[in-house]
Amino acid sequence: MDDHIKRNNDKSEEVERCLALIQSRNPRDRSFAAKRLGELKSRPDILMKLLQDPNGFVRSAAAEALGRSVELPAPEVISHLLTAIDDPNHYVCAAAVNSLGLLGAAQAIDQIEACLDDAEPIVVQAAILAMARIDPQRIENRLLAFLQSDEYLVHLAAVRVCGWLQLDFCSGLILQALQDLMQTNGKHDLKLPKLYIEALTRLNAREAIPTLVGIAEHEVGLRSAAVEALVDMNADEAAAILSPLLNDPSYSLRRNLIEMMIKADYTAALPLIRPLLKDKAITVRETALAAVSKWGDKVSIDDVREIAFSDPNPFVRPQAVIALTRLLEQDALADLVDLSEDLNLYVRRAVAQCLAEIDFLTPEGKKALLSLAEDPETADFVKDALKAHDLDTVQPLPEKVVETRVPVPKALSEEAHKLLVSLESWQNALPSLQKDFDLGELAEVDRALSTLILYLRETLNGDWGA
Repeated sequence: MDDHIKRNNDKSEEVERCLALIQSRNPRDRSFAAKRLGELKSRPDILMKLLQDPNGFVRSAAAEALGRSVELPAPEVISHLLTAIDDPNHYVCAAAVNSLGLLGAAQAIDQIEACLDDAEPIVVQAAILAMARIDPQRIENRLLAFLQSDEYLVHLAAVRVCGWLQLDFCSGLILQALQDLMQTNGKHDLKLPKLYIEALTRLNAREAIPTLVGIAEHEVGLRSAAVEALVDMNADEAAAILSPLLNDPSYSLRRNLIEMMIKADYTAALPLIRPLLKDKAITVRETALAAVSKWGDKVSIDDVREIAFSDPNPFVRPQAVIALTRLLEQDALADLVDLSEDLNLYVRRAVAQCLAEIDFLTPEGKKALLSLAEDPETADFVKDALKAHDLDTVQPLPEKVVETRVPVPKALSEEAHKLLVSLESWQNALPSLQKDFDLGELAEVDRALSTLILYLRETLNGDWGA
């Protein structure tokens, strides 16, 4: 309640500052004040008065702000905006049309439609967007013509609306426009191609996949947008082609690529994804965690444990706790007990939830669970675990039975540690070989190395002399 009162007081104070600025002789001050009043959804009465300001930029700011300051029904506001459509300044006209669209003012549809034939591109742009918001069917039959317009703003609005309305008949023209733009040897801004990609994604234009793959491979400024589109389209066929880009400097590209690999269930990329558990970008580490967890990559257990206990980001650690539990299952109990007293609240909550996934508890596990249940900050998170375990029949963990015979020659038993280090070094170097070998071959070698590494790690803890 106190926060709510404070927010209201802060808003009232800012509104008062805006009202003072409106008295300024400087039109920049008046324009800023009008914009802020719209953002604060306050004083449409003042904004309507500003539509009579002698400065066109102030009138434009007021018209734009009115579309955000109220909700329908607002007949007086609509009336003033309709009058502003006839303003001699085309920026004011465009702002008024845009606000009528934002308000969904159906009673203004005829006047807005008339603006589609205006001589000023900025007015036509506003009209296209407003028509799409108010009555999409009335604009559909004109979109193909607007898509082919030489006027940048008109073309931009048409592309955006085709994406909004998911009009399949537009996809061919948009894809062709994107392909033509990519032939200009990089002499283009990024806004337009990003809009093309966004529209094609909304249209789920799978015929665009080869073009998007090419962009992801060669267009540095657009790689992330293209990969994100391919992920949204579930373009499984792109995973193998784009996997070398997992080393790209762009963290958003690396993250999007991992998401693509996960969606495509492209486990061959594991040798390239595993090192990203140590990536400097938080979102990349998070996504890599999701990948090794989904694919049950037990070779990653040590790295996942390191994240769970020591990652510098407090919000990545709980995710690592969950991943570690999925990888180790019952064997995660000792780690969960240690983490149950962690200073990070989110880690303790993750532990509380993960204890429900453990088959049975040791006395230490029971103690940890009951301690979390008594903590008001974690009590709500242990309910499933308490239900999952019969705490009256606490069982000890079964002792691991070490095989008395291992398929390692006695002559090599003393070299086991060196063998493990060599195999781990080999596996860690696999990503550096991707330029010279097919990723499928590397994945096959990775699986073989994983088998040997996991076996050696386990047996080194046993009795090699038996």
